Amino acid sequence: MNITSENFIKQFKKRKEDALEYVIDEYIGIVKAVITNSLKSYNDPQSIEECISDTFLGAFDNAKQFKGEQVDFRKWICTIAKFKAIDKQRKMANSPATAEFEDYQIEVKSAEEEFLIKSSIEDLLKMMTKLEQVDRDIFTMKYFLIMKNEEIALQLGLTKASVDNRLYRGKKRLQQIRLGGAFN
Repeated sequence: MNITSENFIKQFKKRKEDALEYVIDEYIGIVKAVITNSLKSYNDPQSIEECISDTFLGAFDNAKQFKGEQVDFRKWICTIAKFKAIDKQRKMANSPATAEFEDYQIEVKSAEEEFLIKSSIEDLLKMMTKLEQVDRDIFTMKYFLIMKNEEIALQLGLTKASVDNRLYRGKKRLQQIRLGGAFN
């Protein structure tokens, strides 16, 4: 179905991925501006990208709660972006203590934290084997090679919206796998 400005809200509420792509294409600018404005003091582009993705995913997950017209949708998604940015600020404020010496940055972590991180990464890699190859590549580039979604899209010959969608669906799959659900 062709998604337009007249039917995207209805299709978005029905959880159609084409509508999600339309919303991302249409509202990426304003969402990015809201989040960047809130998180610019942290100087962490990765967190900004992640927060933008979380905003669209949160809107998609809660689409049925939206009531209103296209003008109201813009306000609604900007509100979600603002709250996601606030959540990200809280998480970043509670992150491990760091000390900077010249060009070196040292993170202070306990042995327990190191063990949990290592085992979490191993668990994540095992779960990722259940994803399609292209999704594994996207996750590896995004979270292990710290590449931006645009760079991943260019590298794999996909659109940025496609990368965003695959990250969203992959996160959902990994969450289901982690919770022990059978997912094919």
